[in-house]
Amino acid sequence: MVHFSQAFAAVLLATGVVAHPGASIHKDVKRRQAHLDHPMRRNVGDCKRELVESGWVREQHMRREARLHELRVAAGFAKEGELVRRDPAEVEAKFGERAACTLDPESTEGPYWVIGELIRQDLLTGEKGVVTHLDINVIDTSGCKPVTDAYVEMWGTNSTGVYTGVQARGNGDGSKTAIATNALRGLQPTGKNGTATFITLIPGHYVGRTNHLHTIIHHGAKLLPNNTIQGGTISHVGQFYVDQNMLAEVEKTPPYSTNTQAQTKNAQDFLFTMGKQGGDDPTLHISLIGKTVADGLYATIDVGVNPKAKQNPQPVNMWTSGGGIPVPGSPWTGYPDSCKNCGFGGKPPKE
Repeated sequence: MVHFSQAFAAVLLATGVVAHPGASIHKDVKRRQAHLDHPMRRNVGDCKRELVESGWVREQHMRREARLHELRVAAGFAKEGELVRRDPAEVEAKFGERAACTLDPESTEGPYWVIGELIRQDLLTGEKGVVTHLDINVIDTSGCKPVTDAYVEMWGTNSTGVYTGVQARGNGDGSKTAIATNALRGLQPTGKNGTATFITLIPGHYVGRTNHLHTIIHHGAKLLPNNTIQGGTISHVGQFYVDQNMLAEVEKTPPYSTNTQAQTKNAQDFLFTMGKQGGDDPTLHISLIGKTVADGLYATIDVGVNPKAKQNPQPVNMWTSGGGIPVPGSPWTGYPDSCKNCGFGGKPPKE
């Protein structure tokens, strides 16, 4: 697998592929390759025995079943006493087949990370789309136990492929309208089972990338009176994806169907392809709450981290009561035309 990855990465670097409009993903490919080649690399699947024997896998399975049933009852698609459970032994046997990555970044933070986001479960802030109740389980793969004292940060585009809190050419129409809102951005602490819970949307697509959500895992951060965090370390920078068949159904529904940007499918997205290598799977496990995606979704994913790892992602903006403001000296400032991280040495690409 590693040899294939290296050859594949070499092809990508030679072809000069881009992600966001005007940006190269050369650095992203190299970082992902370094993770795949790391001699101490571990993922959630490596902790299968410990997590099964401790009862964590069975407990999480039963909690997820109960949560999905709760959502279906609330939406009018099931009755209280209709919960039918799957055999936990079957779930335990298959655990680890879907494992996120650890130790090094899964992928880039991208040019639109905004620090200072609020700790909140509901990220919608008025945005419309396919509402998704998302549970992220964080596992310490160095000790094979759930991480109970971390903050999970989450952000993604709205249904038409626009990031909030930033203004940049290629981010929608490049206007300032999105900079005044923090919709679809926020943080949640992990609970006693290592679970952080969000209410968000399936993200829309934009030029050069398939639909994806961004995440960062914080450790040792201090909770501030204004409901944000400060300090600590970051162990994981990653991206989550959605099964292509599910995306096809999502993209048929408004307002996704009004998005006129060119769509990149999963199989055409190089970061998605590399994210699937080495036994990793950054694809959300999704269940319908009702009969169609428009009725809402319940999604889960297990993320393996090494809490001692220290990553250094760079934000472009900081969220304030007045909207997003630039972070001085950010390597993403000027994106996609003149930033240090644009992939062309700080010089705009030739037209």
